[in-house]
Amino acid sequence: EPLRFKEEGVRDVVKDVFLPWYNVYRFFVQETFRFEGSGDKRFTPSPDCIKASSNVMDRWINAESHGLIKFVREELEAYRLYTLVPRLVAFLEDLTNWYVRLNRDRMRGGYGEVEASTSLCTLYDVLLNITVLMAPVTPFITELIYQNLAQALPDGHPMKADSVHFVMLPDFDARALDADVARAVRRAQSVVELGRTCRDRRKIGLKTPVSR
Repeated sequence: EPLRFKEEGVRDVVKDVFLPWYNVYRFFVQETFRFEGSGDKRFTPSPDCIKASSNVMDRWINAESHGLIKFVREELEAYRLYTLVPRLVAFLEDLTNWYVRLNRDRMRGGYGEVEASTSLCTLYDVLLNITVLMAPVTPFITELIYQNLAQALPDGHPMKADSVHFVMLPDFDARALDADVARAVRRAQSVVELGRTCRDRRKIGLKTPVSR
């Protein structure tokens, strides 16, 4: 069959997927250094910290992450490989354009050290999971990201290996799945998108206040 290849398609993937994903990873690294430099402490990933979080966005992205793991496992077992990439890309969209944007101030310490630690732990866990899940599709950038993320894992951890390609797919936590939180966030996203659509139709910039 003829191969349909366009250079602009590659540029779009880099612009819309790789760069936002890498920027989130870079932001995490920067904020982790800031967190460790603000006192005599070291960032340590903690699943228990994530489970104990009452923050809606933490619970949402954690639930979406474990839902994605469940989906990928089921699709791979059924050998439906064509369904994976759209779902993985959609998750990266949620991570970069929603979770990180709405939690940047928390990660920067604007709401206290505990909130910063919790949000960074959540982001680390999600980044690690999506890096392992994306490895078969994007082998090089995932290896780059994984080699740094893995340094925070203790020896003997099931997700610590010499390469991301030696790491088995993680197991999903059924207790982390939360349909109510997912539905609530989806509704909020729909409202925001409708607001953007209305602004576009009236040619009102996102930074311009609207009259009541």
